Amino acid sequence: MNQAIGAYTQAQATTNRGERLAGFRQAQRLFEHAATQGARSAALYTNLGNAALQAERLGPAILAYRRALALDPDQARAHQNLRHARTLLSAWVPKPEPEGALESFFIWRHFLNPTEQAAIATLPFLLAALLIAVAIRWHSPLARNLAFLPLLAWLGLLLSAAIQAHAGGTIPAVLIADETIARAADSPNAPMRFAQPLPAGTEVEIREARAHWVHIVLANGRDAWVTRGAVEAVEVDSQRLSDGVTDGSMENS
Repeated sequence: MNQAIGAYTQAQATTNRGERLAGFRQAQRLFEHAATQGARSAALYTNLGNAALQAERLGPAILAYRRALALDPDQARAHQNLRHARTLLSAWVPKPEPEGALESFFIWRHFLNPTEQAAIATLPFLLAALLIAVAIRWHSPLARNLAFLPLLAWLGLLLSAAIQAHAGGTIPAVLIADETIARAADSPNAPMRFAQPLPAGTEVEIREARAHWVHIVLANGRDAWVTRGAVEAVEVDSQRLSDGVTDGSMENS
């Protein structure tokens, strides 16, 4: 980790463009090595993204910022630098919509499986039922009014489950190849899905993975097939990607 920070600092101090790029790419490799050794954190991935961005490698940069935010959704520097990195993509490339307040409120759902969410949802429901029972038994306006709070929480949990169900069985990912030809089917002979190749840094959702092909969905809802090596899941070591996803992957810049 110290080596990576040292390489980044040294690259910043260099005025020669070629040496700067080489230095930032070396820093990127060192941060990537630190991540593979188990030192994963939001700060590490933010630093990795910064090094990749300075090295003019937009795909790995956006992927690193997304991984930082997957570990810590409140990582301000990763948010800021991801927004900047997205502006470097061509205007025609579909980009995710800014996260709304409601989506931000339910960000915790990503850290719970459906069974855990269902178990948690029963708690406010039972509390609301208890308060309603008290209100009926003792004619208590206070208990009746208080019952609205856990009821709202319960409805919020139901809405969260609906949001997760709408996402389906996809997993977030980023294209890392410089130019990726998107195909209409999982074959090199299939026609191109779009008029231009997709650039590195395009954020997608993986719907299905096969031996050599991955079925992706862009932010505008259009789908395509790309070669497996062109895309990398935001989830580190994503077993879902290896299993096929569906049955049918410097604090300062």
